[in-house]
Amino acid sequence: MQKKEFLLNHLIKQYVKCQEPIGSESLKSCLQGKISSATIRNYFKILGQEGVLVQTHISSGRVPTRAALRNYWREVLQPACVEPEIDTTQLHSLCDEFGLTCALRLAKPQKLLRVLEIEAGENGAIVLVFEHDCVAIPFVASMARFCQELVGVAIDDMQRIAQDVCANTLAQALRSLQSAEKTRFFGLEFLGEMFAQAPQSALEIVNGDLFARVDCALHFPDSSDYLVIAHSAQVLGQAAKMLCIGRLDRDYQGFYEALESKAS
Repeated sequence: MQKKEFLLNHLIKQYVKCQEPIGSESLKSCLQGKISSATIRNYFKILGQEGVLVQTHISSGRVPTRAALRNYWREVLQPACVEPEIDTTQLHSLCDEFGLTCALRLAKPQKLLRVLEIEAGENGAIVLVFEHDCVAIPFVASMARFCQELVGVAIDDMQRIAQDVCANTLAQALRSLQSAEKTRFFGLEFLGEMFAQAPQSALEIVNGDLFARVDCALHFPDSSDYLVIAHSAQVLGQAAKMLCIGRLDRDYQGFYEALESKAS
């Protein structure tokens, strides 16, 4: 790693912990004097010209830009490798401490087993039979053919496909079926600002659509200052899906370290 990237990463790591602009002396102290203040200031100037650091006023330290924070989290966070054991009694306090919202849904993966077509005029229906549940939608011949092609597909994938092709009636039915798998929210009050910046993504979180659309990945809603981390989890030994949502400048590494510590 080049010295420039090394300094930027350490600045961001310190910034998300203290939530204050970082000066050259502060970063030098963090690095235990391994790099001089003059060298750090020179790199600050370069990073500012590259658009990854900003100085709020002439005598202040530096703050990472939205682009810098997004790139940092892309490098640092690996949702596919995250599957914490969740102690729900501790999760509320951790969300308060780190200013985050978490959503938990117990996973109940199930595939579409068969499609029953009931033609009865205006009262006809398409019945989708899953491994544990079933749901009915109004009969439309083209939709019945479409659903037949989805036999063997998992319900989450079905919902993604339905949304992609604008099969709204099917998507709504699947959403209603999945909402029966109760979603628990922690730190919901921290989601308020996101509704102003990225209302569509915020609604997808609240109504559960994002559980189906984002799987073990990072999601950066629109041009907002928010981040969503989707990954697997364990709740009392039961498989679950988890969304961790917050501003880009939150300390996600500290949060997951504390989460692991509380559960152990």
